[in-house]
Amino acid sequence: MQKIGHRGAKALVDENTIPSIEKAIELDVDAIEIDVHKCSTGELVVIHDETVKRTTNGKGKVANLSYKELSKLTTEHMHKIPTLKEVFDACRAKCTLHIELKGKGTAKAVCMLIEEVVANKEWTYDQLCVSSFDAKKLNKVKARNSAIKIGLIAEFKTNKAFAIAVDNAYDNLYIYHKKLRNRMVRMAKLKKINLYAWTVNKPSDIKKMKAFGICGIISDQPDLL
Repeated sequence: MQKIGHRGAKALVDENTIPSIEKAIELDVDAIEIDVHKCSTGELVVIHDETVKRTTNGKGKVANLSYKELSKLTTEHMHKIPTLKEVFDACRAKCTLHIELKGKGTAKAVCMLIEEVVANKEWTYDQLCVSSFDAKKLNKVKARNSAIKIGLIAEFKTNKAFAIAVDNAYDNLYIYHKKLRNRMVRMAKLKKINLYAWTVNKPSDIKKMKAFGICGIISDQPDLL
């Protein structure tokens, strides 16, 4: 079972920052999950929300801000918003990376960057996974490059999500842990879909997810995994 740090080590260090990612790696995670948006000047930046208000000292939508403007912002503990390339460099050969597509235009841009780092032999396709709540984004990735591993994220309507994953031959399925059931675990194994649970932080819930025998657990506290 893979230990996956959510936005790095979200509960321990400011989320989606290089120090948070480095902390997760220090805790010996197998993988890290991050989020990407595209800013107004085209760079892929690692941040969860559409706006910078919650996680930084700035304001405004990520899509409306330039990389220069974003680079001046800091989180609560004075960390910067990294680019996806900077995260690639920080994680290289140390863990697998699950990249969640958040904003508009991210599908093609992420594909292009993945293709670049694989061509440069910095990463392999097996080490990189693209995820989203939006099947349309995932299908754009699949249509462009079928070598890139993709997975659907679901919080509700998990049966529908499972059907979509099967119909589109997705590699991964990420299910909100409170909605995970034994039947889905059995079906995922039958259909050869890698099943992951998110976001699992309580020791009792972690124990329950481990008993399911799923592929991995995503947690804000990878130290508990």
